[in-house]
Amino acid sequence: MPPFVPRKRVSSEDPPPAKRQAQAHNDIPAKPVADSNSSSESDSELSDLPEGFGESNSTPVAGPAEASDDEEDSDDEIDWEDAIDTKTTSTTPTLAIPELQDLELTLDKNETEIVDLVDPKKGPTKIERQIRIQSHCMHVQCLLFHNAIRNAWINDAKIHEILRKKLPEGIHKEVKKWRIASGLELPEKKPEPPKSKKKGKKARKSQDWGEDLERLEPGQPDMSRGDPIIILLKVLVAYWRKQFRITAPGLRKHGYRPVAALDMVLKDFHKEDHDPERHGERIANLEEFRATAESMQGSRDVGAQLFTALMRALGIEARLVGSLQPLGFGWTKAEIYTPPKTKKEQEQEKEQEQEKEQEKATAEAAKHKSDSDADSEPKESKQKKGRSAYDNDLLFPIYWTEVASPVTHEITSVDPIVLSNPLAPTADLQAAFEPRGAKAEKAKQVICYVVAHSADGTAKDVTTRYLKRRTWPGKTKGFRMPVDKIPIPGRRGEYLEFDWFRVVMRGYERPPQKRTEVDKLEDEKDLQRKQPEKKKPAQTGDTLQSLRTSTEFVLERFLRREEALKPGSESVRTFTSGKGARAKEELVYLRADVVKCMSAESWHKEGRQVQPGSVPLKRVPIRAVTLMRKREVEELQRETGEKPMQGLYSRDQTEYIIPPPIVDGIIPKNDYGNIDCFVPSMVPRGATHVPLPATVRLCKKLGIDYAEAVTGFEFGSKMAVPVIQGVVVASENADLLRDAWRVDAAEKRKREELKAEKRILQTWRKFLFGLRIAERVREEYGGGDPADDRERETHNPFVARKKTTVDDVDERHFHDESVQDRAEDYDPVEHGGGFLLPGEGDDGDDDLIVEHHKDENNPPVGDVSNDHGHEDDSSGDLSPPISIPSTSDEEGDDSEPGYAPSRNSRRRRRGG
Repeated sequence: MPPFVPRKRVSSEDPPPAKRQAQAHNDIPAKPVADSNSSSESDSELSDLPEGFGESNSTPVAGPAEASDDEEDSDDEIDWEDAIDTKTTSTTPTLAIPELQDLELTLDKNETEIVDLVDPKKGPTKIERQIRIQSHCMHVQCLLFHNAIRNAWINDAKIHEILRKKLPEGIHKEVKKWRIASGLELPEKKPEPPKSKKKGKKARKSQDWGEDLERLEPGQPDMSRGDPIIILLKVLVAYWRKQFRITAPGLRKHGYRPVAALDMVLKDFHKEDHDPERHGERIANLEEFRATAESMQGSRDVGAQLFTALMRALGIEARLVGSLQPLGFGWTKAEIYTPPKTKKEQEQEKEQEQEKEQEKATAEAAKHKSDSDADSEPKESKQKKGRSAYDNDLLFPIYWTEVASPVTHEITSVDPIVLSNPLAPTADLQAAFEPRGAKAEKAKQVICYVVAHSADGTAKDVTTRYLKRRTWPGKTKGFRMPVDKIPIPGRRGEYLEFDWFRVVMRGYERPPQKRTEVDKLEDEKDLQRKQPEKKKPAQTGDTLQSLRTSTEFVLERFLRREEALKPGSESVRTFTSGKGARAKEELVYLRADVVKCMSAESWHKEGRQVQPGSVPLKRVPIRAVTLMRKREVEELQRETGEKPMQGLYSRDQTEYIIPPPIVDGIIPKNDYGNIDCFVPSMVPRGATHVPLPATVRLCKKLGIDYAEAVTGFEFGSKMAVPVIQGVVVASENADLLRDAWRVDAAEKRKREELKAEKRILQTWRKFLFGLRIAERVREEYGGGDPADDRERETHNPFVARKKTTVDDVDERHFHDESVQDRAEDYDPVEHGGGFLLPGEGDDGDDDLIVEHHKDENNPPVGDVSNDHGHEDDSSGDLSPPISIPSTSDEEGDDSEPGYAPSRNSRRRRRGG
């Protein structure tokens, strides 16, 4: 046999060449392509073959013997590479193989850009929306918990002691004055003055308004100069702005960063040393917070928190207010991360701001005709001194304090650091805390959740107080989770309102029994939400469109089918429609004079009936819905020749349907054998509606008189199907029926459980039988062992592969000739025609039981098999069977049939 040559390319370490011809004819050296512009000593990469290219990629050329074998095997084995036409490519010039070099790839992390503002047509997917909503909700709860921890820290007694010790003596005196003016302390008794020796009018005047006389009773608040706490707060704010220094940035909203940038920030935060400018302010525990109070420096957020602690240390009821700045759930520019500017850009912005300030100063100086240089430079220096190095772009506070007056129980908002007007006792001044303007948008400052934390650990949503004119939603729209309206199933047009933030705040709210006077007062006044006023368009005159959409006036032709005017209603004015000869005057009525009307059948479904002698307010064509009703209407129209009409009645023309009481426990029934029970008032007196399923059978079983309760109708397929819910029985039988229903329901439940258990057991039984069958087949016929499977497949003619070699073909021809010779010498009577001969299978080793049947026409025969068959013959060609002749056939025909027994039979005749 010639050596076997693989037809497909053998894999090697070097990559395959660009052309197939280089591999098929690699014994011919490839010539470089001539270039007129290049010299003979060119260093081009395409000039030479790589080293070892011919050795690693060479394939031996097939000889003539191999070619002949390939031609013989081409009918059975088809290779996809033969489809390439080598004749056409042989004439093309062969290019030089480029020199193999290292491949360099630069891979960047895929930045997940969720926002695509460039392409407005491509919106966010549902999954991306849910991710942002969940991120927003989680961030809000984290900020709430952060503020709750800080609120607990500012209640620390050591912090209160530190802050009180730092107060100068003058402020302690102001605090004492406030306590006396508020009626919290009694004033000290003054020493008695010496007796005066004055006489006459001066003595009488001193008796009326002397120094020993007081203006108020002791312990009463002094409101002659307004609320005493306002004066104290001004003093404390001035002291705090002098003492506290801002040395770190506070909380702010950054927006959604790209994934790669966020990963870098997290690694920098965890691995690098803490830097307040990059990582923000970090106060890990209460000890560090006490140190911040001792040093009187930190971020402006910590400054507002320590100011609240100072208020509580002085015995003033104060709340820590935080305006949460969470990541949003929208897709606006406010949610996009803006990278920080470089130092050069910051310096350029400062220079531009200084130039603008100088221009303004010069313009003002020119107006007042004064020297600009002398006036503007000192102002700039003062402004620079007053500015801090952090959070200058945040024009509105994130944290501030709410102080409750012990006299009036009203709230005064105090910002000790940011705003120019620190005190806000009124609604107009409190609206200044709401971020607005282009600078606030640029700094991503929003108002969405404003929460006030009290000293007892509770918190309260006070967002309404800081909205402009306290109208909702105001600036919170798009940044605060809206209230969802969930439809109530079965009630059309009714909804349940779900406020997510209200549910979150339930864990922080104060219990109702612990509410204070401050809570009650602000809930009634400050925290009352107002809806925006809808501007009414100026009424220039009546038009058809204005009267159609008006909520006050209406024309009679604009009334709906179920609407009518009250009897005796008067018109307000007239309206002229059309021009010239087509002008037509119509009466204009008030919308309040319009009432809803329904037919008698519709009122019956509402549990009402038309009063006797009532005249319908309106007559309209009959509206037929069901097929039977349509036929009735058509029949009436054929009889009368006119379209049938029906009357509509208002609610004032109807009354409740009160059926007569039942007698002797017998329930009245209608023509259909049931009772109308659309509303509870339609149940007769002495009867009870039992709306339980499967109660009809129980009533029949108990012998109770009943009537099925019709509670409504379902319309579909031009039919009206009554909705039946339970039965109506006598009141004395209602408890008996309910008890019987409970017992029957328990039995039914038990039967269903037994049925389910039986079904489960049957399924397991079937599964176990299947496992047993599979195990028995595996034991008897094998399986699972690859060696046994391969040996079994060699004896299986249906699995063995066909061999197409010349030797197999010759062997098949020889086998066919031998089978034909044996078939000519075969006698079916001698061999039993495929069955065992009598007496030959009794003592066999195969435990085969043979029943002997006596038949004159068909003598017993045995099983015959061929002992000369070849096991390796995979042709699978079986000789065609022939019919076994009977005795009468043998007598008339002496020729022997050409019978060839199967070579694959496992049974063999004894002694054969």
